[in-house]
Amino acid sequence: MGHEQRARVGAELARERAGLVERIVAEVHAEVPAYRALHGSQLTEVRAITGWLMGRSLELWAAGATRLPPEDVERLRGIGRSRAADGRSIGAVVRAHRVGSAAAVRLVAELASDRLDAADVFALGELWLTSIDQISESLSAGHAEAARRLDADLERARRAFLDDLLIGRQASRGAIRDRARTLGIAPPDPAVLVVAEADGGPCDGAPRSAALAAGMELLGLVEPAGADPLVTTRSGRVVLLVRPDDADRVAAVLGGRPWRGCVLEPRALTDMSAAYRLADGALETAPAHAFDSRGLLGTSDACVLALLNGGPVAPAAVRRTVLGPLLAEGNAHLLETLRAYLREGAATTAAQALHVHAQTLRYRLRRVRELTGHDPHRPWQRFVLETACAIAP
Repeated sequence: MGHEQRARVGAELARERAGLVERIVAEVHAEVPAYRALHGSQLTEVRAITGWLMGRSLELWAAGATRLPPEDVERLRGIGRSRAADGRSIGAVVRAHRVGSAAAVRLVAELASDRLDAADVFALGELWLTSIDQISESLSAGHAEAARRLDADLERARRAFLDDLLIGRQASRGAIRDRARTLGIAPPDPAVLVVAEADGGPCDGAPRSAALAAGMELLGLVEPAGADPLVTTRSGRVVLLVRPDDADRVAAVLGGRPWRGCVLEPRALTDMSAAYRLADGALETAPAHAFDSRGLLGTSDACVLALLNGGPVAPAAVRRTVLGPLLAEGNAHLLETLRAYLREGAATTAAQALHVHAQTLRYRLRRVRELTGHDPHRPWQRFVLETACAIAP
């Protein structure tokens, strides 16, 4: 059969295109589960793509072509990009095209086999085999390209969300909930705020992307679960928002690297602007000996530093944050022991002043360390405790 006869067969099939397309789409609908949920405009688009591919295949077959031309390949890439935006998996999309192609071959055989010779069948088979490879590759390439862009867009949107929390632009619980729902995320609430920098100070001169990459790496090492952590960079520092259950793992990761940071106690998302100012100010003003063995500051350290440097913190809040459990009535003897030790400067003289055995006093100081997280024998931690004790109740 010559090209003219193939063209006539193609034209006859084209006149039956609407019915053929419906049969192909019905088979795809039956064979590919993801396509059973499609409706309305989505099914209209599937029919349009099916009709276009079938028509183009018959045109190319009549012309003796064995491959899809570049413009068709580019159109298929665009279809792949659209499917990524729809959220359809590339596996389902490629399978749908394979099922549709097989159905189209069977329909051509059913309607025109009596007018096709061996050369025509081989030509059509070669075209469809080659085309299905091109279709799969083009759809996959377009899908991957769009997926990367969408992932990047979502990551930027998440960073913008955290930035807004940090500057107080997203201040109400309802607005935060609506923004998170729009982004399709569930940020931890309450959350632990972590502000960290490379040991040596914020990297203002380094590309923002480098600091952000470091923050993403930290999240990858922590592997939080159950909520969506957030990361951004501000003033050359990495800012993380993680679940309270992940705080110790964050601290462990930071402690094993040449980093220093401030890890605050859990707070509501509505309070993240104040939390960020507190942590950022602490990193800005802390002396080198204020950092613990892991290179970290805690909430108590940050509050005392804010008090010393005119930050937004009330003295009574500093006292409660640092002394915490020692202010309970049942621990009055521990607070009295701490005050005596700070006043006398040595455990032996403090024990004599309180009329207790030296071992009793040392035990009480250990309890102070356990309850507050601050060791009165270490210079900076002693200073933090002494500052809190000096604040009038």
